[in-house]
Amino acid sequence: MPQFEPIPVPLAKRAFDIIVSVLLLILLSPLLLIIIAADLLEFAVLPSSRGRIFYWEERISQDQPFVLYKFRIFKESALENFQKNNGIVQTKALEHNPANLTFVGRLLRQAYLDEIPQLINVLKGDMSLVGPRPTNVKNYETKLAKGNVAKGLIKAGLTGFFQSHKGLRLDKDQETMDMEYIEFVKNNPGWRVVLFDLKIILISIKTVLRAEGI
Repeated sequence: MPQFEPIPVPLAKRAFDIIVSVLLLILLSPLLLIIIAADLLEFAVLPSSRGRIFYWEERISQDQPFVLYKFRIFKESALENFQKNNGIVQTKALEHNPANLTFVGRLLRQAYLDEIPQLINVLKGDMSLVGPRPTNVKNYETKLAKGNVAKGLIKAGLTGFFQSHKGLRLDKDQETMDMEYIEFVKNNPGWRVVLFDLKIILISIKTVLRAEGI
């Protein structure tokens, strides 16, 4: 395994994460209640969709495991079957079959609203608003074995430099762009990092509105 030293999060970046995540959780609280109410209504009508409102699993952020939160968009049976057959849940693989998703889950996935609970992860300090997207332990170990250390160097992000540019024609892969972001954080004062994070967040919003995902 490659040796590396995680880089500290600039104080200004952490303060920005706390302020923005708190404001977003307050502003989005009516939407959160609507989503929960819609889930409960679906559970009452469709027994196959019943289960947890929230989904959680272990991910890696800056070389440390943490519990990532999302709204559950998959049927519990689909999650259980995938876990049983593969030993780990790969949510991207499950998304390929619409039958695995609940009705509300399909709507949330289209607008990436299932990611909103990760604001709690940001507030707790598990994640940052901007950084490499979190991955599961198995994928993380595979990346480390190949010498890809970006996800171990810095806090995972709700969005990232690479994700904000989805839909554009890029000549760089995700690892390269993650490392470019990390180098920027490492070599610039906190206030410049915050401005760069804000730029990435605004681009990410445009990307989501164009239905290109993050």
